[in-house]
Amino acid sequence: MTKCVQCQSHFHTPITITNFYKKEPRLCPSCAAQWKACKLDHTNRCPRCLKLLAEGEDECLDCAFLAERFTLMHQLYCDYQYEGHVKALIQQYKFMGDVALSECFAQQLQLPRENYDYLVPIPSPYERDRERTFNPVCQLLQQKEIYYHELLTTKLRPKQSELSKIKRAHLANPFELKSEENLTDKSILLIDDIYTTGMTVHHAGEILYDRNIRKSDVLTLAR
Repeated sequence: MTKCVQCQSHFHTPITITNFYKKEPRLCPSCAAQWKACKLDHTNRCPRCLKLLAEGEDECLDCAFLAERFTLMHQLYCDYQYEGHVKALIQQYKFMGDVALSECFAQQLQLPRENYDYLVPIPSPYERDRERTFNPVCQLLQQKEIYYHELLTTKLRPKQSELSKIKRAHLANPFELKSEENLTDKSILLIDDIYTTGMTVHHAGEILYDRNIRKSDVLTLAR
């Protein structure tokens, strides 16, 4: 019997010809179905940030807005929509401090096949990490046994979920470089839990592009 990493119930997966060589699933059928329901369909979405385009819209207005201020990320990698079951789990993880869910998220996070010089988690303020006793992104990467570089630090700032798009746009860049490593011509994968307006990851990218990185991609659990 296998213990589901999400609901902790025990379940049995019969061995068949089709799954004999596959890894044993870590989610029970019920939890797996909930994740599948939130799977992000890439049809009619911005090829860069995966925002759903309105009917007749051939340009992503979010990317056009960001391009006026930042060097844009090259590509967002994301498999799930921030809604329903996935949204509830992320909120439970971040705001209720349910650190055990990191194992569940680690099962769902798939790294891009491309090789990067640095995998960089988006930091959260020290005060918030101390309050919840862990950093959500770093905890997830540790659970998945992914080596990463903490190149950035951040000041305490208003919670992004509580700000309108306009207010986010007028925030000063909260990020600072934590390391003096030579980043010239390096490729960076920024990793965060959620992509919404893109302001957070582009603020982080701005600090790195100032150090002459070659490009930045972004990986998140949901958008």
